[in-house]
Amino acid sequence: MVTGARHDERIPPPASRPGSRRWRVPPATASVLLVTGAVTAAQFPFPDVLEALRRDPDALASGEWWRTLSPLLVQSPGWQALVTVPAVAALGVPVERIFGARGMLALYLVPAAAGEVAGYLWQPHGAGNSIAVLGLAGGLVSWLFLEAQDRGWPRPLLNRVRIWGAAVLAGAVVDTAFRDIHGLPTLAGAALGAGLLLRRRRRAKG
Repeated sequence: MVTGARHDERIPPPASRPGSRRWRVPPATASVLLVTGAVTAAQFPFPDVLEALRRDPDALASGEWWRTLSPLLVQSPGWQALVTVPAVAALGVPVERIFGARGMLALYLVPAAAGEVAGYLWQPHGAGNSIAVLGLAGGLVSWLFLEAQDRGWPRPLLNRVRIWGAAVLAGAVVDTAFRDIHGLPTLAGAALGAGLLLRRRRRAKG
């Protein structure tokens, strides 16, 4: 009987569990969700939180610089938190898997900054993270048109989903024309998402 075989040759090391990487908690999405959820929850028992963080052009002009982005952390009207806060997870998870953590943060914050500029011009008193969530949506629309075909989706299904994506962009154009602050961040997210995807494609070819 052969007994000289090494132990590591007889017993292979355990394989990593399928999907373990796929199902790990996306850190950027989790961080944004926790911070936004915590601050939004605080505004209900403590209304001064909303007053201190919402858009207020006079307060911004007086030196309260944090109001450039702090309106993302509170919601006005408050009921919209039931949609916009969970939307961070619903859109942030796929965006972070596609673009990575830094890409997710860029698609959340850069379009939001554009939305806050529009907000101070067109809706100077308000708050909410919907403009940031729509930046994520815009990034996903770009992915649908530039890379989704590489995932092996059936062509009829992909075409139907792309129709919805095109409708999102068309609605964003109309919103911007009517000075709705949600249109510009959606378009900014789509443009930024396309830029990130095209840069990654060039690097892969290089």
